[in-house]
Amino acid sequence: MKRAIRVFWRDCTVNFDPNQVDFPSPRHRDIWDEGRRIVPLEVSLEDIDDPETVEGCTQIYNWTRAYFEAIYEYPERFAGQTPYGMFRLLDDAAECRANADKGFELSPPKMRQLSSLRKYHLRDLALVGLEIVDGPGHKNLVNKDFPLFCKYFKLFYDAAYRKKVNRVEYLACCDFRVLAPKYKRTLDDLLRVLPDTLKAYAGEMDAYALEKGAKLEPHKYYAFFRYKYKKETLLTLKQNWWRGTPLDIAVPYGALESFLGIAEAQEDGEALIAYIQKEICACDACGGTKKASERCSGTWVDIRGVWRLPAGCHQDISKWKASKRNLEYSDYDIAMLKRMVDIRIMQIDKLIV
Repeated sequence: MKRAIRVFWRDCTVNFDPNQVDFPSPRHRDIWDEGRRIVPLEVSLEDIDDPETVEGCTQIYNWTRAYFEAIYEYPERFAGQTPYGMFRLLDDAAECRANADKGFELSPPKMRQLSSLRKYHLRDLALVGLEIVDGPGHKNLVNKDFPLFCKYFKLFYDAAYRKKVNRVEYLACCDFRVLAPKYKRTLDDLLRVLPDTLKAYAGEMDAYALEKGAKLEPHKYYAFFRYKYKKETLLTLKQNWWRGTPLDIAVPYGALESFLGIAEAQEDGEALIAYIQKEICACDACGGTKKASERCSGTWVDIRGVWRLPAGCHQDISKWKASKRNLEYSDYDIAMLKRMVDIRIMQIDKLIV
């Protein structure tokens, strides 16, 4: 049996620096990619005053940081590739009733569900201080190291559940602001976890869109910020951690043929068309997880002599589905993406008029 990793009383030694570039393995990079997004307590607890709630959330945060540290330092001991799956398991468990002392009450059907869907992470429970113990007619998931963990994780889950989408994002990032009366995410939440270079690029695109008359839409989705121009989407900035780059900058093209026509008519039209050919978001069957018949797009398009299969789920110019050798942003990318914004504005103006 694997020996439990008792790291809960130590200060974290892995700081998940957003600017880190060297990793022992691709798996370490994946763990870092999630760990860098954890919201600092001074941010997430700023509007929470109740002492016990503060303590309960602090226990969840300390457990989370300890878990991330443990799996980063000892990945070979864990069945789960990264911590994210464990939070999906806890998300499932939190559907159940939670008692302050007895943890989550897991009915036999719920245990079968967890065993079926989260089998790898069930094996990791003991490594991070979680236990499933017998109860009267059911099992209990408990955390003996942090007695308030289950009670406040349940409250945390219930608050996150009321959000639009991405519930597990709130849980995995320890974003306790969902418990506060006035929850609001701002672009700073995205910028805070980006490497300095990408932070500068995101800030530059934000400033450019606002300068052109766009308005930042009130936040709806976790780590997703959308700019509107005359009620049409002009630009999006969003977290992109599972695609291999922390940031996705995207400009929608609307009706592709009209977008191409406007781009082609510009003085730098040849360069614009070449960039669109290269960076249009192409369908990759959800990272190769779906069959060709299950693609969201099945229509190949001739983009001025170059055939592409545009994605139906991301109809924009972006690196969302780029090959891994093409994920890094450069000054040229930002210059061209600004030009894509210009083209999109012309397209919207033409449609509105």
